[in-house]
Amino acid sequence: MAKFRYSQGVTLIELMVGLALTVFLLLLAIPSVSVYILDSKIRAAAQAYYDGAQLARAEALRRNAFVALGMTDSNLGWKVTVGDTQIASKTVESATGLTVEAEQSTVTFDSVGRTPQANQVNFKPTNATCLEDSGTQRCLRVVISQGGQVRMCDPAISEEGDNRKC
Repeated sequence: MAKFRYSQGVTLIELMVGLALTVFLLLLAIPSVSVYILDSKIRAAAQAYYDGAQLARAEALRRNAFVALGMTDSNLGWKVTVGDTQIASKTVESATGLTVEAEQSTVTFDSVGRTPQANQVNFKPTNATCLEDSGTQRCLRVVISQGGQVRMCDPAISEEGDNRKC
């Protein structure tokens, strides 16, 4: 009678097949992960500017004075000032790899939270195209109205009734 010998573990061929499948699945996931990372950067930078605008408006109301929100570092950062005194700022690190386009580099809120002119700030990737321009990347816009309302919206949304629409 023949004895069967059972081996434990995996063979080299089984190991190579498993490794090849893992590499293949990783290669499929890399493009979507890079889009997700860029989406997160755009969202973080737009949210930071939105928070700065809300802070500037709240400080103008609280202090009963003019408070300015100004763009810094080629529109990649911002600072909130009362007169010559800086009260808050955000540095460039959240906006690296992005293009930030603003209609005005400084928005001033008066003592009742209004601005003399409306402003729009667009947050776009440097090396990709936005969905609104038939690209693959979602871009965001922060809109400050003359009444002082600050809102973040998506320029690619065109459906009526959608509150994300610009």
